Amino acid sequence: MEKQHAQYRFQLYIRGIILIGFTLLMLKLVITGNMVHFIAPKMMPFMNFAIIVFALLGAIQIWRSGSKKQAELYCDCGTDHAVSSSPIKTLLVYSLFVFPIITGFLFPDVVLDSSVAAKRGFKTNLEEQDTSKAEAYLSDPEAYLNELDESVGNKVAQSSNIPDVPLEHPEGFEVQEKPVDFYAQLEQKMLEMETIQFTEENFIAMTSILDENPDKFVGKKVEMLGFVFREHDFKENQFVIARFGLSCCVADASVFGTLATSPEAETLGDDQWVKLTGTITTVKYQDWTLPSIEVSEIDRVEQPESPYVYESY
Repeated sequence: MEKQHAQYRFQLYIRGIILIGFTLLMLKLVITGNMVHFIAPKMMPFMNFAIIVFALLGAIQIWRSGSKKQAELYCDCGTDHAVSSSPIKTLLVYSLFVFPIITGFLFPDVVLDSSVAAKRGFKTNLEEQDTSKAEAYLSDPEAYLNELDESVGNKVAQSSNIPDVPLEHPEGFEVQEKPVDFYAQLEQKMLEMETIQFTEENFIAMTSILDENPDKFVGKKVEMLGFVFREHDFKENQFVIARFGLSCCVADASVFGTLATSPEAETLGDDQWVKLTGTITTVKYQDWTLPSIEVSEIDRVEQPESPYVYESY
């Protein structure tokens, strides 16, 4: 029995070390500023909370491992906490947690590049819409919305797993909502600009506005910073000047960008960061009318410290 207690104390100690390891890894990413390579800035409060919780839990596990009192060693939850009899199984389970900690400290952070963009394609408002649903909405908006509400209502009514409680957020939790007329106001500002400068704060919104109403901006001058990305069916003088946009974390990263044409396009390799100036035109691509930039000036630049852009209002 004493041997079993000793084994359980050792495993508690290892669990504590693992939790402290994750704490130090997250702390390292926050201090170096590299955390934004994995999550959007709006998620940082949750990450700071996680660091504190992981540190506390790790310290508690290590403290428990040194206790000789059975009441402190085992919780009174009615569950058998006996350790695994197979050392190999135990080693494999703990290695699943240790491996990401070690690799997180040893290997540099990798920024998403065109190889990922090629699999996901660059994002336009036109491509985000389901054509059949869009046509149904345009033909009879009221009937489409009524059918959608009825469908959602039926699914909720049929579900037996939904608790009978009001759908409210916990106190102190707020969902960031898009301000009323945000896009309309930003579009008006863009139309009034002599040269439209795509900022990191509004890159996603500006490219979305440009995709939605390209004809409004024909002839306008623009300045953009991004990396070079190409689809397989582009012409030799075509490329996308793109940025990865994060809503929550890298798992939901999408490529946002605008087509561009330049005689120098052939000299630009994929993932090359450039800053360009040009004039907006329109072009036909896969049955879509998309905005395109006729490049007048292009400069190769270094990758910025924060290569991603985020949704912000």
